[in-house]
Amino acid sequence: MAPFALAVPGYRFGIHSRKRKTDEEQDNEDIVVTESEWDTPSSHLPSDSINPLSHSPDTLRQLAVAGLEPTDEVPSKAHPLFPHKPLPSEGKRRKGRGTENADEKSLISEETTPKPYSERLKHLSTMTAILHRCLADGDITRAKRAFSLLVQTKDIDIRLGGLWAVGSKILMRDGEAEQQQSRQRQQRAQTGEEDIGSDEEDQSHNGNANDEQREGEVRRWGLAANIEKVTLYFEALTQQYPHDPYRPQLTSALDFWPALFGIEIYNLDAEHRRALRQLQVEEEERNEESELPFEDEDMDLEREMEEDPDVDPHDAFDARRRRREEARQAIARAARDELRSEMLGAAERIAQKMDRVMENAPYSSHRELLRLRGHLALYVGDLCLASRLTDEDGVVEGQGEDRNVEDMLRSRAESTEEHAALVRRSEEHDRARACFRKILEGGGELDAWVLKFVNADEDEADVNITDGW
Repeated sequence: MAPFALAVPGYRFGIHSRKRKTDEEQDNEDIVVTESEWDTPSSHLPSDSINPLSHSPDTLRQLAVAGLEPTDEVPSKAHPLFPHKPLPSEGKRRKGRGTENADEKSLISEETTPKPYSERLKHLSTMTAILHRCLADGDITRAKRAFSLLVQTKDIDIRLGGLWAVGSKILMRDGEAEQQQSRQRQQRAQTGEEDIGSDEEDQSHNGNANDEQREGEVRRWGLAANIEKVTLYFEALTQQYPHDPYRPQLTSALDFWPALFGIEIYNLDAEHRRALRQLQVEEEERNEESELPFEDEDMDLEREMEEDPDVDPHDAFDARRRRREEARQAIARAARDELRSEMLGAAERIAQKMDRVMENAPYSSHRELLRLRGHLALYVGDLCLASRLTDEDGVVEGQGEDRNVEDMLRSRAESTEEHAALVRRSEEHDRARACFRKILEGGGELDAWVLKFVNADEDEADVNITDGW
C-alpha cells in the first residue's frame, strides 16, 4: 500500500524546522577537540595541591559529593546553565576546524535526525492509508469511520495533507451505496423481477438493461441531500481557522470559502440539469400519448364538419393539431418556467452569500472567488429569461445567424416582464465582466471564451448566436 500524506504537524513529535548551516559557517566555528569536556588547565595540577582554586568549604563538599577533586573547575563555569541543562556526553567527538572527515559529518547528521516513527505515528499512518484505500474502492461508509477516528485525535491537524478536502468528499458522497441499492430495487419492481437467484446470463442481461436505462440519466457527483451537511462543515472550518494575514501560507478560510461555493454552484447546476431531463422525459411521454387516436376528437371533428360542410377536412384536422401542439408547448413552458424560478431563487441566495464574504480583503481580490462569482452572474442572467425567449422553435423567421444575441432576444420579448428580464440579464453580464477584469488586473488568466465575453461590450457586432458561450 502506497504511503499517503499524514496530517500531523511536526511539533507533535518533537520535529522542529531548523536552518541548516552552510559548510563555510560550520568550518568557521571554534570547536575544541579534546578527550574529555571536563578537561581544564587547573585539572592538571599536582594531586598534592591543597585547594589551589580557593574554593569555599561548601563548594569543596559539593565537589566531593559530585566525585570531583578540589583541583577541578566548577562545572557551571565550563558549561553555562548547569545543572539545569544536561552535560554533553564524554564520548562525543566534534568536527575540528578546517577538516572534511566524512565519518564526523555522518555523526553530526545522526545527532540532528529525529527519532523513528513512534507506534502512535504508525497507527495514524495506517488509518490514513485505510481512509484513502476505502475512498478509491468507493467504500464511503468505512472511509467515513476512518476519517472520524482521525479527526478526533489531538495529533491530527485537518488543514494538513488535504484532509479537509477529503472530509468534504466523504460528506458529499455519503449514502451513495444505499441510494444505488434503492434504485436497483425500484427497477426490479418495475420490470417485475421476482427471482433474484437467476443464473449468470440473466443477471448479465439485466445489468446491461439497467445500464441502458441509466444512459439517459444525468450523472452527478455526490448527493444533493448532503449539501446542507457540507455547508455546515465548511462554515465550521472557516470559523475555526480564519485567515491570518501574518501567516498566509497556512490553510485557512481563504481556501475553504472557494471550495464551498464551488460545491454549491455545482450542486445547483446538476439539480437543474436533472430536473430538465425529467421534464423532457415527461414531455416525450405526453407526446406519445397525444399521437394515439382519440374517439372524442374524431367525434368533435365530425360534428364540426356537419355544422360547416364547406370546411375542408384537412384544414380542420391541421387546425386541431396546431391547437393541440400549442397546448402541449404551453404546458412544457410553464413547467420549465416554474423550475427556472426555483433555481433563480437558489442562485440568488448563493450570490448574496458570496457578496457578503467578498466585501473585505483578501476575499475581494481572490481569483478563484472572482471566477466563481463571474460564472454565477452569467448563470443568474440566463435564469432570468423566460422559456419562450430561449426555445429553439421560437426563432423569428428572417433572423440570420449574424444577428446579435441581444437583438434577437429583444425582438422576441413582448411583455413588460420579459423586457425587465433582459435588463436584469444585461446587469448580471456587466457584473460578470467586472469580476473577470479584476482577475486580469491581478495577473490572472482566463479562458478564451471568457476573454471574448469580456471584450464583447467593446465590439458587440462580433458576438453572434453561433459563438456558443
